[in-house]
Amino acid sequence: MSHSADWIITDANIWCGGPPTSRGSEPPSPTALALRDGLIQAVGSESEVLGLRGPDTAVFSLNGRFLMPGFVDAHLHLLTGGLRRFHVNLKGVASRQEFMQRVSDRTRSTPKGSWILGGDWNQEDWGGDFPTREWLDRVTPEHPIFLARMDLHLGLANSTALRLAGIDAHTPDPENGHIDRNPDTNEPTGILRERAMLFMYDLIPDLTDQDCAAALRGGMLEALTHGVTQVHDMGAVQKLSESWQSLRVLRDLEAQGRLPIRVGSALPLAHWRDAAELIAQKGSGSHRLQWGRVKGFVDGSFGSSTAWFHEPYLHEPSSRGGPVCDLETLRSDILDSVGAGLQPTVHAIGDAANDWLLEVCRQMQTLHPGKGDDLRVEHAQHLTPAALEELGATGRIVSMQPSHLQDDAPWLEARLGLERMRRTYAFRSLEARGARLALGSDWPVAPIDPLVTVWNAVNRCPPDTGHGLGEPWCPQERMELDAVLRAHTWGGAVAGGTAGHTGSLHPGKAGDFVVLSEDPFRLPAEELHRGIMVDMTFVDGILLHQRDGSGE
Repeated sequence: MSHSADWIITDANIWCGGPPTSRGSEPPSPTALALRDGLIQAVGSESEVLGLRGPDTAVFSLNGRFLMPGFVDAHLHLLTGGLRRFHVNLKGVASRQEFMQRVSDRTRSTPKGSWILGGDWNQEDWGGDFPTREWLDRVTPEHPIFLARMDLHLGLANSTALRLAGIDAHTPDPENGHIDRNPDTNEPTGILRERAMLFMYDLIPDLTDQDCAAALRGGMLEALTHGVTQVHDMGAVQKLSESWQSLRVLRDLEAQGRLPIRVGSALPLAHWRDAAELIAQKGSGSHRLQWGRVKGFVDGSFGSSTAWFHEPYLHEPSSRGGPVCDLETLRSDILDSVGAGLQPTVHAIGDAANDWLLEVCRQMQTLHPGKGDDLRVEHAQHLTPAALEELGATGRIVSMQPSHLQDDAPWLEARLGLERMRRTYAFRSLEARGARLALGSDWPVAPIDPLVTVWNAVNRCPPDTGHGLGEPWCPQERMELDAVLRAHTWGGAVAGGTAGHTGSLHPGKAGDFVVLSEDPFRLPAEELHRGIMVDMTFVDGILLHQRDGSGE
């Protein structure tokens, strides 16, 4: 029986990744890689690897280009991101007039009475004032409209949508949600925060499976163009039922051989019993599609001023944000899901939210010793010194999104003050103390491009104003490039429970890798995004993306 390779890649500059190694212990960079049956058969020098060449082995040269493990995006919303292709795009809108015109343009192609959805707007882009329902009412009284802010923690409805939902001056705030109101009339302004958005989501028509599949496929193909071979899908944002629909459609796509990347799917934490029952009946998936993760929320977002802090926001002295759920129910769901063998994945942004979650983790270790070590803290953006130490000492999985720096940096000091600002996005401190970092994008909140994530983690510069790079923001928390790449490959595989077969380039592992146009280790830090292109993306040894002209 022949054991020759199917493919041999030569003249490559290979970075194998994997767990962190002590400085100076890395072997010389391999230059060749062999694949057989979709798995890595060998990595080493050309003389070593070419020994696996047989009469039917295909050999091609990378002409010195950089080859590394495929990126793992440890936190995104696959369905929500894919649906953005079909919705109003308000990202980067810099004025009220432009906001209204983009919505007006969509009315011309939307039947009267049908919903207009979308968003990605950021009030800071036009000065900080929130939009109101009057902006949308001037565009159309004939379409219900709901447009989510870029962080997905609040949204804007027009009067038609508010009327359909029965929201008026007398409607009480829902628990863990808020309806913004005109202080003179008490009439709703159109801004709905956190669980007040459920008024809209309960009205918006359900997705068809066909539309769901199209959005998921579009999102996965977008990931491939950026070198992402594995994603951790945190579920749909609008409706809990859509997370289940998404998983069902993903299972159908996998059965049809139409799942181009690896997906780890999260279901709502509140549905942990149903998630455990699914595993009991169907198992937890395959190497291409997995489930068993359950996602919950402690608080809201910093940009919407709903993240939960110990001290008040400086720009809203009467508010510290707060939890977006019943905390005792959340505590019970976390502990019970751990007991059922699931992986809780919990959103915590403010320092009070993270402290509360760590207190639950301590209780978890008492009730379920030996379980729950893989509980994931999602975001961990603002930490007390004690929380920083505890996350490191316990080796907790911390899933972070460096590209959020671009959204938050311009107004962090004005909202939190200098001292609290210095404890924000503590990438390097967490890594140095032993936390297991996994990096992601939170797409569509931020770009799905891992090279943007890498750039932000290494440079920590505020948004580009067109005048070159500004001063690094809290430069003591900048990460070394090697550590960033490991956190965005190996770290994601560890967080997703797939490190046994993905996340690094070693014999026996899946042939998931990406070819970059330049060696990032040889570029100045400021060129890590603009100076590199993704030339090729492979999953299971199959070329699934190739940039035009990159094969020459």
